[in-house]
Amino acid sequence: MKLRSEDKSQTELAKIKYLGALDWELINADTDYYTHGYHPYSAKYIPQIPNRLISAFSKKDDLILDNFVGSGTTLVESKVLGRNAIGVDVNPLACLISKVKTTVIKESTIAEISHFLNNLRGETFDECANPAIDKLHPNISRWYHVNVICELLTIKAKIDVVRNTEVKDFLLVAFSSLLRTVSNAKRGFGNLMIDKNAPPKNRIFEKFSLAVRKMLWSLAQFSTVATKSQVTIFKHDSRNVEFIKDETIDFICTHPPYMSAVPYAEYQKLSLWWLGYNQYDLEKSLIAGRRSRPDTPQRFLSDMEMSLLEMKRVLRKKRYCCIVIGNPVYRGKTWKLNEIIRQNAVHIGFTHLKQISRGKYHSTMGKMKEEFILIFRND
Repeated sequence: MKLRSEDKSQTELAKIKYLGALDWELINADTDYYTHGYHPYSAKYIPQIPNRLISAFSKKDDLILDNFVGSGTTLVESKVLGRNAIGVDVNPLACLISKVKTTVIKESTIAEISHFLNNLRGETFDECANPAIDKLHPNISRWYHVNVICELLTIKAKIDVVRNTEVKDFLLVAFSSLLRTVSNAKRGFGNLMIDKNAPPKNRIFEKFSLAVRKMLWSLAQFSTVATKSQVTIFKHDSRNVEFIKDETIDFICTHPPYMSAVPYAEYQKLSLWWLGYNQYDLEKSLIAGRRSRPDTPQRFLSDMEMSLLEMKRVLRKKRYCCIVIGNPVYRGKTWKLNEIIRQNAVHIGFTHLKQISRGKYHSTMGKMKEEFILIFRND
């Protein structure tokens, strides 16, 4: 029996009231459970947020969209909750991490990964030739001690010849996850700065093996709860998702970039270098990339409006969209993105139902002490 419109309205109000009453600070929550801890990623939201929102606004087998997929937090929670999901991101590293985090691999594949580690255990490395080092990036020797580069080159060369794509991708994510910790980057800073007095690093093979084994342990936990729902990831621009048909998405849950506050390409440049991606190409393709330009806020807002239009196009009528955003400071001015995005969304036809704030009493995003969950309905 179909619900009457007034019954649906009561259900919606009950959901909004329920969500509004929850504790969103989640100070002591475990945010690295299952595969969420595979790889560090700047400014990602904690998994409890999409878990709650997906549970409230969708049902089993629905199709979820995250058009700013980042490290795949929404996709992992969709997989656990039995929802199909589409993830979109222009960042190839984000797509790789998201793919590996949402893939349940077979026992034979796990055995192949273990065999790789066993072979690596007895590996030795020779001093690297300068051309091999310089080929990675002209500045690579400033970021790593030579012995570290040699060990990393050895590991990467062995990963490159692996034929099984699932094994190779898994190993690449583990490899990427340690590239900053074994570098000469200063500790305790979100952005990358070289520590001229960085202490020596060693035992890189062992650190890589430990990263892989930790991932395998997390995968075992994830495999016990992951459903058979389908997750598809597209390396694409959220401003034009023409491959998604009109009104085919049941729920959108996403966490757009923080305008100029987080230089994603710069933060991830070590992984981008080692995995063969171009940091500068990524910077150009990001929403409001090239953040040193004076028109960064205007470009960001224009790009976000294009993304909102696509979100409205693909979302089914009377279905919901949740956007999590913070308010960055750019050139001394705080940009209230929560208000601007709300106004733009309403202008193109969304109905704003609720704003939930978190981090009001505890820091959540460094300088941004507060972030906002915006809940819309597509009317």
